[in-house]
Amino acid sequence: MKFEHLVQINDPSLPGIDWLTRQQLWFGLVARAWKPTRFVLGLEDAQVMQTSQQGNVTTLARVLNYGPFQIEDTIELIEEDRTKTRIVANQFCGDSTLTISIEEPESGELWLRFQYQVSDAPVSQGGPEVSSHDVDEIRKQAYRAADIDTVRMIRELAMAMPANQADNRKDH
Repeated sequence: MKFEHLVQINDPSLPGIDWLTRQQLWFGLVARAWKPTRFVLGLEDAQVMQTSQQGNVTTLARVLNYGPFQIEDTIELIEEDRTKTRIVANQFCGDSTLTISIEEPESGELWLRFQYQVSDAPVSQGGPEVSSHDVDEIRKQAYRAADIDTVRMIRELAMAMPANQADNRKDH
């Protein structure tokens, strides 16, 4: 399944909402990579097993613990532009990628584009029959809700941080 959607960060029609800078938005995406338990419902623990740096790209290899199962992934942080997460297939999920890109069509008008490419997990016998269309629609709804929640958390982090701190910390 392929799915993408946009979440508007700074909306000129809502003057009462604090606007985020590109740096604040990026800091939030970096925080999501390094500390995903703050952002992902049901995630009990996350361990960064390895990091590497090549030019403006930082790569993290992680193990995400969801209690009854674990997922291994890698996430590339392309500085102040996008993150790309690749999930390694296992018995619970297929190969998947999530790319989150910062878009700025006009100065200060920020959006996040979420792009999913999801492969199904191996089929297990004995479960209820559900159409793949229904499963995809449920996934899309869950992804939208999780992504909106991610933006909410990024806003909370940005509002709690002194204005210049996001510029100084690019790691996590």
